[in-house]
Amino acid sequence: MEEIDSLCATIKRELKARGMTYRDAANALGISEPSVKRLISSGRFAIERLADFSPSA
Repeated sequence: MEEIDSLCATIKRELKARGMTYRDAANALGISEPSVKRLISSGRFAIERLADFSPSA
């Protein structure tokens, strides 16, 4: 679980560093803002969804 917490914290830091809100991330991912919040807070990512968060996506 520690790795998942670390991953979620990293995603939050990266969004902040890029000046992105959850709404911006949601638009980029094609999902709702509550879905982004839920994904990050729950730490339950499918590999495909996690890849969508990557900088190359």
